[in-house]
Amino acid sequence: MLRLPAAVTALALTAVLFPAPASALVPSPRPTPAPSSVPTPSGPSSAELNEQVDKQRALLAEQEAGLAAASRTARETLEAYQIAQRQAEEAARVAAEQAQRLAAAKQATEQAGARLAGYIGSMYRTGMGNRQLSLYSSALDAENPRELFSGLGLAQRVGGNQSNALNELGVAEAAQEVAAAQAAAADQAQKAAEAQAATAKLAADQVVAQLADQVAARTVALLRTQAAAAAALEQENKRASLLVQADLIARQRAEAPDAAIDGAFVPRPMAACQGQDTKGYPNGMIPPEALCPLWGTRGQILRADAAAAFNDMSKAYAQEFGVPICVTDSYRNYDEQVAVAAAKPDLAARPGSSNHGWGVATDLCDGIQAFGSVTHEWMVDNSMLFGWFLPSWAQQNGSKPEPWHWEFAG
Repeated sequence: MLRLPAAVTALALTAVLFPAPASALVPSPRPTPAPSSVPTPSGPSSAELNEQVDKQRALLAEQEAGLAAASRTARETLEAYQIAQRQAEEAARVAAEQAQRLAAAKQATEQAGARLAGYIGSMYRTGMGNRQLSLYSSALDAENPRELFSGLGLAQRVGGNQSNALNELGVAEAAQEVAAAQAAAADQAQKAAEAQAATAKLAADQVVAQLADQVAARTVALLRTQAAAAAALEQENKRASLLVQADLIARQRAEAPDAAIDGAFVPRPMAACQGQDTKGYPNGMIPPEALCPLWGTRGQILRADAAAAFNDMSKAYAQEFGVPICVTDSYRNYDEQVAVAAAKPDLAARPGSSNHGWGVATDLCDGIQAFGSVTHEWMVDNSMLFGWFLPSWAQQNGSKPEPWHWEFAG
């Protein structure tokens, strides 16, 4: 049976009570209880219910193939967005470095020009010949001193400190030209990477929105098989009760001894969760200020936006199963990545390259780690509504199946 967040269910119930086209039904990714003021009509007759069941079966048969295809496309576009984000961050870093080099080159040029200007001033004071003074002044004022040096052979026609000053100015001007070209190229690369990321994000948003429409339509069909406001209200009350139960379990897990959750990684220090930007930090070296705890876990932490989305998803999950999502691993610092790679060389990524080190990957338990389980299927049906997905390589038919490994793309 498909399990969906309360917001999707509530939206579908509204469609049952007040019919509307399926394309207009876009569920909110944040589960919220349906208003208690929604009127509850009398239940349909058995004949009407049977007629609805027949229509639902026909509708489901048509939607299943399209829903599976949309799910695959959404996963691929989320993966593309994740990669494009990394490229944009790297391009921004390179652009900043090139800008610093350009600033340093400009400073060196100004200093070399100042020293040459000093020599010109001393020529005036000592009465040096007008011809040599004119050549120095031309070098100082030229837009491209290197070409002037080549045409006049200035460096060979003067000596000592004066020659060094001319050469220094030429070298500085050349370095500035190279730095300016590199800075411009880096700026263009950053803009291209950002445009690629924006395009991938737009594609992901469009596909996920389409998938949400289809999920809402399928939820409408499933709710119509139950087709009664009283049953929906009972379901809502049950979800609220399960969420209360899950909140109690979440507090117990947060205070549990280290070994209370089988397979869980050694708890990390408490995350500060100040929403700090993670850009610029190497993989596995993100500070606590940029990491946030996961609801219902002890010591499991992620990047702030990934943690917020995961916690929303975990609370929707709790409304179905009465417990928070079980997590065995989340953010791994570099030393932890080294330890995992040593213990599981066939499974772990190379230290410094794992998405665990970016704070956007988790390893899950409570049945989610098994393909085909009820909890795993819930994740398949609902995770992308919160920006989470099972990567292609981790799928059952992927290159390295890992049903427990889920990642965040935003």
